Amino acid sequence: MSQPRFRIPSSSTLIAFESVARLGGVGRAAEELNTSQSAISRHLKHLEDDLGVRLFERLGRGVSLTYAGKTYLDVVSSALGTLTAARQALRASSRDITIACTHEVSHLLLMPVFREMRRAIGSDVNVKILTCEYDAIPAMIHAGADIVFRYSQIQPDRHSVAVVDESFVPVASPSFAEEFDAILRRPPPDWAGVPRLALTKNNFGWATWDTWFGALDAVPPAAATDTYDNYVYLLEAAAAGMGLALGWSGFVDRYVASGALVRVTDHLITRPTKLYAVGTRKGDFNKGTRKCLDFLSSLYARRVG
Repeated sequence: MSQPRFRIPSSSTLIAFESVARLGGVGRAAEELNTSQSAISRHLKHLEDDLGVRLFERLGRGVSLTYAGKTYLDVVSSALGTLTAARQALRASSRDITIACTHEVSHLLLMPVFREMRRAIGSDVNVKILTCEYDAIPAMIHAGADIVFRYSQIQPDRHSVAVVDESFVPVASPSFAEEFDAILRRPPPDWAGVPRLALTKNNFGWATWDTWFGALDAVPPAAATDTYDNYVYLLEAAAAGMGLALGWSGFVDRYVASGALVRVTDHLITRPTKLYAVGTRKGDFNKGTRKCLDFLSSLYARRVG
């Protein structure tokens, strides 16, 4: 039979020992710990029997530590202090939720529902959102994030919920759609000369104009293409009438709802990739993490429902 990795006295025994050593008497320790003197004495006897050394010398009504007792007290006090500090840190962290995501996720997905999300998590929880480039997400996990966002065609192994499906369709401002209406009424392969907007940065598997036209068995027709390194900036340019943009469901919803952007075709393309909110190992200790994930899951259900 394998032996336990750690053979240490119970926490009650160590706390009793530390209290007696600090206060100099069994009676004072019993009063502090709200227990009986006999219970404290039993803890001390079991501890000395287990260690095989005497920890205390009797001094009248009090006690004093032996050399072995002083040595052991240093170790016990340090261990109990470390455990207490860790408990306090975890309790404090449970009142904060740190979410790490890209600027696009923060601005387009979370900010529009931030007030609703706060209510769902609880008013006693402070929500922090850290924005970073997508390839910096692993570093954010090490920095203490409770929830991160990942794109994947399969659901991540850890606690995670789908937030957005990869569904996209070309969108443009109403004025732009009206200006190019005659061309946009034609099949997409005939959209030559209609300006397009595209992202320059690595999209980590998400669609491009080649993807959208390819899904229609077409090659992108010749057209001027302006590029942006941020999807928020790209959508703002589209709303200003600068060109066609690929509008992802979830990300573009506010623009469409307000009328700033309109669909220019019914060719909505859906791929297996989804955006997931993933709870980290640190988030496992945070009672608000599950509430936040449940809220994000409910938003997804509304979208696909």
